[in-house]
Amino acid sequence: MLEEVKCISEIQHPVVREALRHYRADEDSGYEVIYNADLPSRTGLGSSSAFTVSLLHAYFGNLGRLCPKSVLAREAIFVEQELLHETVGCQDQIAAAYGGLNRIDFHAGGSHTVRPINIIPTRRQNLERSLMMFFTGFTRSAEAVEKRKVQRFDERVQELRNLYSMVDEGQNILTDVRRPLSEFGELLHYAWTEKRKLDTSVSNSVIDHYYETARAAGAVGGKLLGAGGGGFLLMYVPPDARRNVLNALQDLTFVPFEMERDGTSLVLYNPDLTSNYLPASAKVL
Repeated sequence: MLEEVKCISEIQHPVVREALRHYRADEDSGYEVIYNADLPSRTGLGSSSAFTVSLLHAYFGNLGRLCPKSVLAREAIFVEQELLHETVGCQDQIAAAYGGLNRIDFHAGGSHTVRPINIIPTRRQNLERSLMMFFTGFTRSAEAVEKRKVQRFDERVQELRNLYSMVDEGQNILTDVRRPLSEFGELLHYAWTEKRKLDTSVSNSVIDHYYETARAAGAVGGKLLGAGGGGFLLMYVPPDARRNVLNALQDLTFVPFEMERDGTSLVLYNPDLTSNYLPASAKVL
């Protein structure tokens, strides 16, 4: 998609429009925003929040403001929840801003703390080798799924408490070298069974079929990433069962991945390179 507009109000992309409208500086004279993605949107990978965080990071950098990760996360949450009025959580924005493998604790009043989960390199590598991700072929509106969950929160207090209690257990499994990593896969399975109880929109018969097929082929457990309803299926698979699971889920697209450590980053920081000094073809944000 290509948009060429003369004023902010004409921009169709909601994040770009509202971010520029809210944060714009008086000296702003125009921008070229180019966005490329390797994976489809609406698939539960947090791509919308990653875009919001990255846009703010680039825009603030262009204004000469090098913000800490905490500020980028906070402002991205503000854009999505307050400016766009979307029914979204806060974890995707924080994950995109900070990067790495973290424990995120949310506090009353809206504040949060981020603490890295320190595991030895070989254990981290074994965890990566044991995680397999498959695209189900379904895309969905995360906001629609989340709205349905929110409407039923009062009926699902016990399931939410069960999910909350798994945070400590998951961290303990990852950091205790005496415990087999397969226990993390078992915890994923239990978490998925509890999450499915939150609302019928979380899963469907096709997704359930693929999940059970993977388990029958040797996967220990897994979950549908994001709000639910479609997107990517993440499975914990012991290395010796990878080939069986690949064969069993050959109808799906297997997407290999690795954990990254840095979060959003600026690859070029030079506030002097503004549209006042560059030809239109060379403006880059």
